Amino acid sequence: MALLLWLVFILNILTARCEIKQVYLKRTTGQECQTLQIGESWSSRSALECYRDCAVRFPDTCQSIVYNSDNQTCTPGSVAFGPLQNVDTSIPVTGSDGLIFYMKQPIPSCNANGNFTLYDICGTTACVYLSSSKVNYHEAVSICSGMNSSIFTGDTLARFSVFWKVSLKYLNDDTWIGLTDLAVQDRFVWENGELLNDQLALWIFRPGYPNKSKKNENCAEARHGGWPGIYGLNDARCQTEKFYMCEPLDKYIAK
Repeated sequence: MALLLWLVFILNILTARCEIKQVYLKRTTGQECQTLQIGESWSSRSALECYRDCAVRFPDTCQSIVYNSDNQTCTPGSVAFGPLQNVDTSIPVTGSDGLIFYMKQPIPSCNANGNFTLYDICGTTACVYLSSSKVNYHEAVSICSGMNSSIFTGDTLARFSVFWKVSLKYLNDDTWIGLTDLAVQDRFVWENGELLNDQLALWIFRPGYPNKSKKNENCAEARHGGWPGIYGLNDARCQTEKFYMCEPLDKYIAK
């Protein structure tokens, strides 16, 4: 009887480990997803052990790990994103043998009847409405508001990754993002009222932008149509017409 109970105990442990790896941890490569390193690397016998130790050492910030099975190296990371070309401090680096394992973030509720759809990029899921026609920035904000939603904001690397990948894949044309310096020149603020921090600005704008090459370039766009294959936001005149994305006001915001 004791032996049977012991076998059941071991089986439960193995089953739990398998479920954790299948349900919570998603494995990708550096070409698909990246993360920001939050601490020094250490040795681990497996990716699951690596994540367990990461969660213990960084209980509030460990949301992904990069594991190299060849040398059994474990590197702790924050929420997964990308890949984004302007982020030169991300892991795994291009050509690395390390694989990223990320924890899926909470999934928001999404009303499919309102033409909103769930999109997942590297574990961050957003409920998004994609426009079918081009409008100016102010009209986009108004249309989203009329659907009890807001124009999409990319105020973290993970959320910007959702915006960039979804707008590129499904709209594949110039797309407004909820970011302007309408109130104060050169002080870009997200539509939710948060100030764009300097580090994120370096990561999400095209190098050398915003450049104010024309008057009244106060709204940010992904210029997929005008700059095919080029990464990074551009500052544009708010009165020009572009596609846009909306998300419900009660969205989950990944940090």
